[in-house]
Amino acid sequence: LLGQVDTEQLGETAEPEVKVVDLTILSPDRPDLVLPIPFVADEKGYAFALKDGSTYSFRFSFIVSNNIVSGLKYTNTVWKTGVRVENQKMMLGT
Repeated sequence: LLGQVDTEQLGETAEPEVKVVDLTILSPDRPDLVLPIPFVADEKGYAFALKDGSTYSFRFSFIVSNNIVSGLKYTNTVWKTGVRVENQKMMLGT
């Protein structure tokens, strides 16, 4: 996509840069929860909490600059009372 552009002359690198803007938690049981990145934890150290057995999905908003990004992944770790109960690694796309 960059063709014959000399990125050094422009003061940029050809390395891709991904900036995650926010994360939205979508759950039918509650209004959408938009968390800016970086998270701001509450007084207990949590960014958010969901009831046990809740159905939820994530929506990521991010900006990619400088080049194509391939293999973008995220890791979702679920903790319950201080014990890790689930750990998933998912591909976001290219």
